[in-house]
Amino acid sequence: SKWENKLYPNEISADFAYLPFGGGARKCVGDDFALMEATVTLAMVLRRFDFEFDPSKKTKVDIMEHPEDLDHPVGMKTGATIHTRNGLHMLIKRRTDIESS
Repeated sequence: SKWENKLYPNEISADFAYLPFGGGARKCVGDDFALMEATVTLAMVLRRFDFEFDPSKKTKVDIMEHPEDLDHPVGMKTGATIHTRNGLHMLIKRRTDIESS
């Protein structure tokens, strides 16, 4: 598959279908920095909080199955971007096992 062993999609591996920062000669000069900044921010959030799926939103489809099923707890719909079909209902708890910094 074209996504295999690729951490981040780009305009070439996605046949120019993935273009949040443009492509070609007029490509955004800060796109690599923005993706790195988003990665660092996500790492900081994941370090400070625990996330779990809300069990009250459970359906007969297992959360780990591919989200193409219409009854999937998350589901997926595509347009210009990818969205969850039913939202992403999570329970978030601040972690107590880390030092504040």
